Amino acid sequence: MSKKVEKFLEFNGKRIVMLGNDGVWWIAIKPICQALGVDYERQRRNLAKSRNMAQLPSEQTVVAADGKLRSMLCLPEFFIYGWIFKIESEAEGLEQYQWECYQVLYQHFHGALTGRKELLSKKAKAQLEIQNCMNKLDTDTALKLGRANRRINEVNLELRKLDLEVIEEEKTLFDTIMHE
Repeated sequence: MSKKVEKFLEFNGKRIVMLGNDGVWWIAIKPICQALGVDYERQRRNLAKSRNMAQLPSEQTVVAADGKLRSMLCLPEFFIYGWIFKIESEAEGLEQYQWECYQVLYQHFHGALTGRKELLSKKAKAQLEIQNCMNKLDTDTALKLGRANRRINEVNLELRKLDLEVIEEEKTLFDTIMHE
């Protein structure tokens, strides 16, 4: 099983290591703690005590900031954002990150939910119009039916675009926050 460091992120002057291993991205937590100004040992102990998170950390051999291979405690990327958001500390770097998380989460969910609700409402209106037209099929009605079907297809396309944007935003959320 080959391990390969794929990415490095810079945050507050610290190098954050991401390791691709069998389709899972592992991120070293010590550099994140250092970048956020929180005590690494305390966070390591908190992870070990956490009922939900204790089984997740894994020792991985990664390239450290000094360029040497080191064994570091890592979390899968899927869990790293929630872990950082869960840390309790008054460290300035952490507080800034968490405030940004609140904003990003609100904008993501509020925008996605509001936009999706509006599009689904448009789709429902168009489907209702189709049903009404089908009840009185004549030439004029057939034209209306065609226009309504086109509107449904347009809304479905917008929904797919919105879903893809949401997915892309989720994939890049960590990169965006870590580079600000």
